[in-house]
Amino acid sequence: MIKVLSRIVLATLIMLLMSCSEKEYLNVIPRESVAIVSVDAQQLSSSGQMGIDNAIKNILGVDNTEECGVDFLSKIYIFEIPDGTLGLVARVENAGRITEWLSELSSSGKCTVPEEHLGNRFVTIGDSWIAGYSDDAMIVIGPVSAMQRDATKQKIQKMFRQTEEEGARGARLFQKLDSLDAPISFVLNLLALPEKIALPFAICAPKESDASQIILSATMNKEDEIMVIRGETMSFNAKINTKLQENDKVLRPITKELFDKLSPDCVGNMFMNVEGEQLLKIMQQNKEMQVLLAGANTAIDMDNILRSVSGDMAFSLFDTEGDIDFIACLGKKDFLADVGYWKSSCPAGARITDVGKDSYVYTDGDIRYSFAVNANNLFVSSLRHINPPKSGTPSASKALSKDIATKIEGTKFAMLINIDNIGNETVGNITKSLFGGTSKILYIKE
Repeated sequence: MIKVLSRIVLATLIMLLMSCSEKEYLNVIPRESVAIVSVDAQQLSSSGQMGIDNAIKNILGVDNTEECGVDFLSKIYIFEIPDGTLGLVARVENAGRITEWLSELSSSGKCTVPEEHLGNRFVTIGDSWIAGYSDDAMIVIGPVSAMQRDATKQKIQKMFRQTEEEGARGARLFQKLDSLDAPISFVLNLLALPEKIALPFAICAPKESDASQIILSATMNKEDEIMVIRGETMSFNAKINTKLQENDKVLRPITKELFDKLSPDCVGNMFMNVEGEQLLKIMQQNKEMQVLLAGANTAIDMDNILRSVSGDMAFSLFDTEGDIDFIACLGKKDFLADVGYWKSSCPAGARITDVGKDSYVYTDGDIRYSFAVNANNLFVSSLRHINPPKSGTPSASKALSKDIATKIEGTKFAMLINIDNIGNETVGNITKSLFGGTSKILYIKE
């Protein structure tokens, strides 16, 4: 009996030690990370969901992940810290095998020869990435310039010395990430995103908050050849989180009203269903939204137009120049009575002209903004810098596919990215490869 108990205790201790060892590599993730992504490469590879496994292979310069010494059965993490540094962390299965693999790569000029510093080894991969590895973890940071290499190696050395308390495992961002279950999950501070990308996620942020206090968490899965990201916004500040969730109630279930009125040429669409008066009050409290509204109100009274919205509204973005369509279901159209005043108060060099019943075009240099209200009380508008349409109605429309429409209908907020319409072919191809060949990325808030 004693022998049996001893064996059970010993087996339990071994399992605990193995579990600790398997998580040791997580200590290197910086605690100050503003974004962390977890990637289950094994699950992705076996399901064929995404090409992130291939993207990681490209960064590391390896064709066969099973023979390089990196443990691809454990999760891979990608992080960003406040200074913009991007990094990848993987568990090391066999450091000696990694050295052999990198030495082979160095002979073909793909990386430098592995060099040891303070017990850890370093290489430069492809002139842009610095990789460091210990017996527990591998860290890849980049892209970095030649002048940044020494400083980056020092940064990696510091990461290797971190304890569990000093690393990200005890941080709320990582703990939130650890609660998500998906092939790919991410949690980020909105501060980690470019301002224009972060803006839609902050639309309901309370006035007491800033981007550093709003957290976006999400899971990613490939469904019906569409990369679906299901996410939510929250705050670790209890008061801000309460207000944020209260503001979120202004977002109502999206209907299919506008699904057949979108241009097929746009890069992305954003969908909401709101009572405009309520949404505007929230937007006017948000610093970033105030700037956006101020710009829109220069020519016409966009505030008054938004107050008139009652139901679905959708934005379609065409390029980085700011070309955009905006369509919305109206509860009233009183603002049309103010068009005469808008005409008389246009900035110097600008003007508003009639192009049909309740249809107008604002022009100012190479900027043209067409807007109209049709017989169905639908507000349609189009901002163009080049080749604008001749009326307020979008130049083309195409119904969303059934698979996409079904996923969006009933949600509170949705964004659709059409990868094939990204103007930069290289970026488009990389994005498609990264997401397993899919041409559509859909973000939804349920």
